[in-house]
Amino acid sequence: MSKAYTVGRGSAADIKIPKQHDAVGKLHIEIEDLGGGQARVTDLRSTNGTFVNAGNDWEEITSPRVVDLDSSLMLGDFRTTPRSLLAAASRAAEQAPPPEPKAPPPLPGKKKRSGPRRNEFGEIVHE
Repeated sequence: MSKAYTVGRGSAADIKIPKQHDAVGKLHIEIEDLGGGQARVTDLRSTNGTFVNAGNDWEEITSPRVVDLDSSLMLGDFRTTPRSLLAAASRAAEQAPPPEPKAPPPLPGKKKRSGPRRNEFGEIVHE
């Protein structure tokens, strides 16, 4: 199963739409490449809707819908295709720096003890 990507103007979106397209929501749709030249598009309850060109008409996507990769999509005021969105996700993944390896937690420090103690020879030492 391929990864689903979020599309929108917000910083949390996997595929970012330019900010000048203010009719596009911060998280507008989710798109997943199904293979075989098709993609699943799901509107994420956007205010201005998501539409697919079906023949001579635009149909609103109100539930997950399978579309061809070259179908015309309208996200608010932004026109695109699933193919170009998935290509943008692919380019972004290639340009992303590799994740930093997680550093191990620091070793616990030695506790400072106050008062007398015995050294390695058994002698009492005052600190």
